[in-house]
Parts: sequence; structure tokens; C-alpha cells
Amino acid sequence: MNEATERFECYLRRRYSDRSTPKHYLSDLRIFVRHIGHKSPTEVKVQDIDSFVDHQVKRGLSPATINRRLSTLHTFFEFLASEDPDRPWPNPVIWRRHKVKQGEHLPRDVPDVVVERLFAAIDSDRDRAMFALMIGAGLRVGEVADLRLQGLEAPSSPEQLARLRVEGKGRKERVVWLTLPLYTTVQTWLQQRPTSDSDHLFLNQHARPLSESGIQYLLNQHAERAGVQLTCHQLRHTFGRRMTEQGMPIESLSKLLGHARVQTTQVYTAGADPKLRQTFARAMAQLAETSPPSSNSSDVPSDFVVTSSRQREQADPEDLEACFTIFDSLPAWVQDPLQTYLTRRWRNWQPHLARRNGRRVAHRLRSIWQWLFDHYSLSSWSDLQRSQLEAWLDACQEAGNAALTRSTNLSAFLSFLRFIIDQDISLNANLFRTTFPELPAALPRHLGEPEYQRLEQTVLAQTAQETPIDTRERAWFLTLAYTGLRISELLNLRLADLDLAGGRLIVRDGKNTRDRVVYLTPILAQALQNYLSHRKSVTTDHLWLKNEQPMQEHQVRQSLHHWGHLSNVEVTPHRLRHTFATRLINQGVSLVSLQKLMGHKHLHTTQRYARVYDATVQEQFQQAMANLEGIAVHDWPQLTIAVEPVEQLVV
Repeated sequence: MNEATERFECYLRRRYSDRSTPKHYLSDLRIFVRHIGHKSPTEVKVQDIDSFVDHQVKRGLSPATINRRLSTLHTFFEFLASEDPDRPWPNPVIWRRHKVKQGEHLPRDVPDVVVERLFAAIDSDRDRAMFALMIGAGLRVGEVADLRLQGLEAPSSPEQLARLRVEGKGRKERVVWLTLPLYTTVQTWLQQRPTSDSDHLFLNQHARPLSESGIQYLLNQHAERAGVQLTCHQLRHTFGRRMTEQGMPIESLSKLLGHARVQTTQVYTAGADPKLRQTFARAMAQLAETSPPSSNSSDVPSDFVVTSSRQREQADPEDLEACFTIFDSLPAWVQDPLQTYLTRRWRNWQPHLARRNGRRVAHRLRSIWQWLFDHYSLSSWSDLQRSQLEAWLDACQEAGNAALTRSTNLSAFLSFLRFIIDQDISLNANLFRTTFPELPAALPRHLGEPEYQRLEQTVLAQTAQETPIDTRERAWFLTLAYTGLRISELLNLRLADLDLAGGRLIVRDGKNTRDRVVYLTPILAQALQNYLSHRKSVTTDHLWLKNEQPMQEHQVRQSLHHWGHLSNVEVTPHRLRHTFATRLINQGVSLVSLQKLMGHKHLHTTQRYARVYDATVQEQFQQAMANLEGIAVHDWPQLTIAVEPVEQLVV
């Protein structure tokens, strides 16, 4: 393996001679070599990659890091295969099997108030200029470290912008513009810059160029004094978000940031959508006009902001072991693959959902297998037949299980069988032709407007006092009702996800690990401020606390059930989500905008949530017809039909 690694290193240094790519590739490769021990490249199998990925997951590494290392290994084995193109040598890295689900994450920008606090704590003109270039021009930390004196061009007049030539990734040059305040900030530093043989713009105390790590260290020092936590790259992300909020086209922003592809820029702007914010604010204002809820005042300042970073959460390995015990009654030839399958699924689940999802999947699969073993003599995979699965479905129907439950369980079982095929185990192909139960048309799950208003007024009346408990209960209820969050998303909120000054709430790691932004109404922002003024300072950064511990799902459901009983309304967290969607769609919010607010991957999913009232259809029809009838006759398009003269017709 050492000899192959050396050849790979020579190849990388030839191809990426002026970049840091070889260093990162070789670091990842050596981590893998240490894991597998003394093996030649040809001895590395798919199972070795399985073991490596599982080990990385257990260490708590992020999906992005694990997939980057998989990419390194894939490139390494492809390089070795290219040295002898006629030799059959399959790459042991199989993306469909090994890739860890990453989801869709929002950029890690920071609230504007955090930026203000940072700069208020910076007492160095040099450091102020460096970090101002990141937040005011979107420069990377490496680009700031590499800036040269000759790259700065003064504006020709006060109305003009200063130009700054930047050398970015891959030695690609671009020009960025500096506003007059930003240019003045840089000039203030240049007037103090010591004389040096180096032409670098920024120097350390020894008159030598600052390194990337040196700049990052300085930011950490200033951030600690300001009581905030952020990185240099977060300043760049914040610049991208600000430009998008001001309406800058993504093509222009991409060029300004030095991105080769617009898709990369979209990652920076994913959390900024001024049109969506305006649409949401207008719809919620219309709802508030019809029945404005009461609100208690608070002494918490309006610019209150939480600046702590989001604590990283990891699933407890003991929870996975506990799930394994659910399979104890099954024979070993099924039990072992079930444990392996659950381990693979576990690594793709969000940490705060892993225990719940693991137990749910384990119980579901065990019950199916247990029924099959109770009714048939199964001793190997070849004994499993389609007729047995259909008999199980019939038994479930006779037992009164709903069609959706039967369909969900069958889907889970077939998913496991596909995993078995990936393990090179042969199965009867007819198993996958098992017919799914026909699902009935979905019934509306939202609350009608009178029901919802009755529920909300009950909650506000029950939580009218300014006690810590009342402010907490009122705040999380309004969060569910005014944002459409899932209950898992509500309970996973952290202090760092709140941007009260910006009127935003960042939903991290939603369903399918998708991030999104939802917006705060004035009433919800006020309720959150009231709660935060009573929230105790504890070690956990979870937003919702009960007895100084993170709130649990059953506690939310119990409170909702109590309020529903008092208001004579059947309510669940998910029913509030359906109600949120339905209320907005009937206030004119488009389905596409609602899809973004709800965090749905597919538009047809949003359509199932949002129900258009008959009154809304009638109102929109009347408005459309009124617009048509208001068009003057001479403005209607004329339909011209060409008619042949009679005398030219041939009989």
C-alpha cells in the first residue's frame, strides 16, 4: 500500500502543483490505510469500505467529511486501475452503498447583530480591514491573506467604487468593488502599515505576511471578546445572504464571489428569499386583521439576539445496541443481516431522531419476520416466497390494520430485502412483485378557521400569565401554529437557530436532512422574547426546556391534548402543520412559496397539505371575471380567419 500511495502522491502533485488538494487527499488516504492495516490495494474489498464508513460514523464525523474521504478513496482506486487498463479490478467504493446521506443544508451565515457585536470589539485597524473585506466584499480567508498592494486601485472620484484584484481558488483572478466606507477602512490600515520587503497587503507584527491560520486565530480572539462564535467563512456567507436580500441577481453574485458554477452560489443564497418573506408577511398580516390574537408585552429589547453556536449532537451508540435486542427472538441467519441493515440506516438518520426511528424500524421488521416464522418453515433466504408476504398482508387486513399501515410495513420489508440483494444474497424476484394495498383518498386534516381560532384563544387564555411555564407553552404553540414546523423540528431547535432581530428562524436537519428558513410574525417574535427572558442558562443549547432538560415529544402532545379538550377541538402537532398550510394558501400564498416554507421536496406533497376553501375559489373566480369584464372591447385580441374568395374555389 505504501508504494501505491507514493505513486498516487506523485500524480496529485503533478496535477495540482499549486493547490492544497494533494495534502487533503493524502491525509484522507492515510486515515483509511491505518484503519485497514497491512493490505495491498488489490486485497481491499467492498466490506473494507463498509467497515471504514461505519467506523467514521461511530466517531461522530459529519456526512460531508465521510463522503469527502470516500471520494478520495474512489479517486485513489481509479488511479490504480488506470495504470493497468486491461486488468479487471472493480472499484471497492460503491456510491449507492457507501455514501452517507447529507441532505440539503443552509449556508452558515450569522445574524447582522452578531456582525455588529464583532466589529464593536475589534480595536485593531488592520484586523478591522481584514474582516471588513470578508463581510463587505465576500473574500475568502485565503484570498485576504494573499492580497497584494498593487491589487488595490483607488476610485477616480468620490462617486466611483474602488477596485480590488483578488486571486481566488485555482489561481483564478477576479475583480471586486469596495464601497467608500470599506475603502476608507482599508486606507486607515495602510497609513499604519509598516515598511516591509513583502508586497502583501496585510502583515503581522514582524512585518511578514499573515497566514490563513493567523487570520483565523485573530478572528477567534475578537469573537471571544465580543461574546460571539463565528468563522471567517461565515462572514463570506453573510455577505452572500445580504446581497441576495438586496435583490442582486445570482449570476452577478456568482461572479463577485468567484464561483465557477452558479449552483455553488445557490448554496450561499439558499436562506435568503426576500420575495418569500414578503409573501408570508402579507398573508399573516391579513390573517391577523380578521382575528388578531392577544399578546402580552415584554421588557426584552427588540434587538435581543442569541449568539451561541449550535452544539453538535450525536446519537448514543447504546440506543443502537438496544434496538438490536428487539431481534433476539429471530434466528441468527436473519438477525445478523437485520442488525447490519439497521446500522446502515442509523448513520443516515439525524441524531435527535435516530433512537425513535431505530426502534420503529426494528419493531416493524421483527413483527413481520415473527409472523412469517410462526406460519411457515423458513430456514434460508431461498424459502421466502411472494405468496407468504401476500398471506401476511391478508392477515393484517383481517386484524383491522389500515391500508396505509400495511403499505408502510410492506415498503419497509422490501427495503430490507433490497439491502439483502446488495449483500450478494439471492432472493426470489417475485417477492418484489407483491401488490401494495390500495390507499383511500386522503381526507382533509386541517382545522377549520373557527376551530383554529377557538383553539388559539383557549391557549392564549390558559397561558396568559408571565410565568416561565406560561411563556414557554405559549411560545412553542405559536411556533407550531405560525411556522408549520414538524414536532421533531420544533424540539430540535437551538438557541443559535433564532435570529429575532432578522425575523428569521433557521430549521436545521429537517426531514430528509433538509434545512430551511421560516419567518417570524411580530406576535411570534414577541412570544419568543417573553420566553427567552425567563429561560434559565443551562449547559444544553436546546431552545425548549422543562425542568432544565430538553422538552420531549410526549410533553408537547399532552399539552395540546389538554387544550384541545378545553376548546372541543381534536388537535395534534401535525394537524397544526396542515392548518398552517391551509390558512396560507387561502390568503393567496402560491403553492411554490408554501413548498419552501413547509420544507417539502415535492410540490405534490404540499398540495396534500393545503386545502383551498370553496369561498376562496369563488372569490378568486369573481376577481378574475371582474378583471376580464373590465377590459375594453378594443383591447381584446382580434381573431382573423383567412377565407378564400368564392370565385377562386374549384368545384
